Amino acid sequence: MKSYLRIERLILVGVRKNYIVKFEDGLNIIHGDSDTGKSSILEFINYLLGASKIELADEIISSVNYAALEVIINDSAYTIVRDIYKPQNFIEVYQCPFERREAFISRKYAPNFSNNNAPDGFFSDFLMDALNFPKLKLKVSPTQVTSQFKRLSFRNIIKYSYVNQDDMGSKSLLGMTDWAKYTYTKEVFKYIYNVLDTDISDIEQQISDKRSELNNLRKKYEHVSEFLRETGYESIPSIDDAIEECDSIYESLNIELHSLNSSMMANSDNYNQFKSYHSEFNLKIKMIVRSIEEINLKKDQYIRLKNDYINDIKKIKAIHLANEKIGLTQDIKCNCPICDNIITIENGEGGFIKSKPESLDEELLSLEKREKSISDLIINLTHEHRILLDDKIQLEADLNKVSGMIDTEAKQFITPFLTQRDSLLKEITSVSKKRETLVSSLKVRNRQEELLTKQKSLTDNIETLIEKLNDLRVNAPGIDGILSCLGDDLMTFLTDVKIKNRTGISISKKHFSPIVRDRDYFNITSGGLRTIISIGYMSSILKSSIDSDINHPRFLMLDTIGKYLGKNLKAKYASETNIKDDIDEGISDPEKYENIYNALIEITNYAQKKRSPCQIIVVDNDVPDQLSGRLKSITVAHYSASKENGLPVGLIDDVIYKH
Repeated sequence: MKSYLRIERLILVGVRKNYIVKFEDGLNIIHGDSDTGKSSILEFINYLLGASKIELADEIISSVNYAALEVIINDSAYTIVRDIYKPQNFIEVYQCPFERREAFISRKYAPNFSNNNAPDGFFSDFLMDALNFPKLKLKVSPTQVTSQFKRLSFRNIIKYSYVNQDDMGSKSLLGMTDWAKYTYTKEVFKYIYNVLDTDISDIEQQISDKRSELNNLRKKYEHVSEFLRETGYESIPSIDDAIEECDSIYESLNIELHSLNSSMMANSDNYNQFKSYHSEFNLKIKMIVRSIEEINLKKDQYIRLKNDYINDIKKIKAIHLANEKIGLTQDIKCNCPICDNIITIENGEGGFIKSKPESLDEELLSLEKREKSISDLIINLTHEHRILLDDKIQLEADLNKVSGMIDTEAKQFITPFLTQRDSLLKEITSVSKKRETLVSSLKVRNRQEELLTKQKSLTDNIETLIEKLNDLRVNAPGIDGILSCLGDDLMTFLTDVKIKNRTGISISKKHFSPIVRDRDYFNITSGGLRTIISIGYMSSILKSSIDSDINHPRFLMLDTIGKYLGKNLKAKYASETNIKDDIDEGISDPEKYENIYNALIEITNYAQKKRSPCQIIVVDNDVPDQLSGRLKSITVAHYSASKENGLPVGLIDDVIYKH
């Protein structure tokens, strides 16, 4: 069996909902208006396959918690879960579909080789092992004897499976213009096609390592199995049945609880009426207490004021009394102490007190009137206070009576309900705890099953490597033959697309890059022609993986294939093409655009005939009108900024995108 990786579902676990895109074997189309999240789908897939980072749009930041990817690798299902905000966090892998993660223990992998603290190793190694690709170290500078070796990563291989929007039709496709780094990329190309000088010895070493790993795995499985037998763990089917039984009981108890709550609400009219009276009486008592407090405060103020008036009245009366007793004096005659003449000391007007009696009488009358008026107010407040107290006593009596009725009603009606409800809640809690225990046991059993599955996978891998080794020993492929076949496939693709002047088409023996009209790919000035060539080159590599057992995942992602083909060219890409050359090439010809899709469909049909796995995911702003009906059945996502014909507005379909 040829190794393959197939994307099943992209799942963005959101704040409000989950956003899911499903994929199938063969060609998958994603298209729609600009800035609706189409390219983000491929970027998320790339990130979940180990890319170092991902750029997040505002609508994704506000809507998504984390991302998950369901994949099939060599007939085994996996779910990859990754934090989209912390790229350095471990990547979790479950050997099950997304919805069944609860029953499995996740494996935690480091996203890159710089972090060696992950419990289960490196994510790249997991993918390489799952795909049965040899894990090697390649020379950084193969022509130098003292060249350093660099560990091969799955990220190096995926460069030949994913062309993002920036690289589509770019001169720097695969990093061609950075020749210092591109030397290593050429070694990756050789690795993919099994033409490294050390391939035979490397495969022999891989077989030896995998046999050792298989022996260790068998011992580990035996120890785990013995432990589980001794501790009395149930089998997976038994645990599954027990969990289903718990779920059934849990659902039944919840239905019964809901029914009880509904019955309790329906039959508690008297109780609710009494509670209503109780609340009403309580509120009235509080209002009366507040009024009594206000009256007491006013009464205290009036009493103090009355006392002030009484004190003032007493003072004026004391003045009158003083005038009567000591205030009336007679004239006094006596000798002058200086001249002995007789002098008369006359009594001043008003007597001893200087205030006039008339003024004092007026003030006294006014004070007596005010004192009488405030006394009347105090009497009225006292009367009002007495009435309120009587009302309060009556309301308290009514409140006590209603409280008694509530207690009686609770004892006769509510208490049995509460007792029954508490009993149901205890049963629900008990069932939930039992289920948690069973799920933990199931995780352990599933982990044991994973060990057995890995044994089988390793055995198959060893057999495949032995076959590959024997084939290499007998028919070791030569780089010239591989480049020739790849050039033929590229020629076929460009012929099907019907580019002009299809001459001098081959693959460079120096750069392993396309040559058209005897010009290297990176020297071609037409961005539209480079786009067609880059699609053809990647498609040809995919086709050769269908024909031969090479180290390729047999899937291809192409982002915005209409980038330079007269389909709304973005300003930032305009400087990378020669518009005149694009016109001369007839790049905007709708037939060429249509032919690209037809060529991709032919590759998937070819894979189906060869019974080989193959998956292509294409993102574009639009699809050819002539093929719209044919492509509709393989369109996995179609977005419209204006929600035309009821289409979703974008990947995050419950927000408004900024256009």
